[in-house]
Amino acid sequence: MSLQAEREQLLTWIDQERDELVNFLAHFVRSPSPNPPGDIRNATAALLEWLAKVGLPARTIAPRPEMPNIVASFKGARPGRHLVLNGHIDVFPCNDADRWTRDPWGGQMADGRIYGRGVSDMKNGTVALLFAFGWLAKLKDRLPGRLTFTAVSDEETGGTWGAKYLLDHHPEVLGECLLNAEPGGPTTIRFGEKGILRAAVIIETSGCHGAYTHKSASATRVAARIATELAAVDDLAVTMDGAV
Repeated sequence: MSLQAEREQLLTWIDQERDELVNFLAHFVRSPSPNPPGDIRNATAALLEWLAKVGLPARTIAPRPEMPNIVASFKGARPGRHLVLNGHIDVFPCNDADRWTRDPWGGQMADGRIYGRGVSDMKNGTVALLFAFGWLAKLKDRLPGRLTFTAVSDEETGGTWGAKYLLDHHPEVLGECLLNAEPGGPTTIRFGEKGILRAAVIIETSGCHGAYTHKSASATRVAARIATELAAVDDLAVTMDGAV
């Protein structure tokens, strides 16, 4: 089978299983997984049941029982690079259900849309990667390298028991490239992600009597000036190696 034939086969499967994918997404939304509190066991079970149905083994890694993570992987027919597919299972809480026009946990399909908490962030992306993993598994005898699917917990509150835990304790989930379906604009392709830089600045001044404020610099004013000048980082030029 040629590369073009493999692509055509994938497109055929996508068309044939489109309704199954949409219905599964609606089912996934009906398995609430708000974080906090972070109990995603029912939603995790939905993913595991689908993987078992299509004959793909998977394991759960649960540093906290209510926050399991799913890892599934297969090797291709010959050596090659390792691609990781990553999505998260937990969603933002819904404390304003009374303001919704539809049940936020209902997964209702109407007017060509699915309504519910987490449809966009990011149960749709996680389901898309899940089905892609299943379709590519059917072609594993034609593919090089390794493909790993990870569905993690705890993304909405920092990832301590999800992605970070896997990175710290399960290096087998690391690959040469990771594909994540976190939502963005419809015309946006993210090819990288900035890290987080946290800095603590302590400002000390000599202090003075309230009646003689001119005798000492104001720590508040110094802090305000620093915060304002930090905005200059937005103007830093970013260069990338063309080979990346």
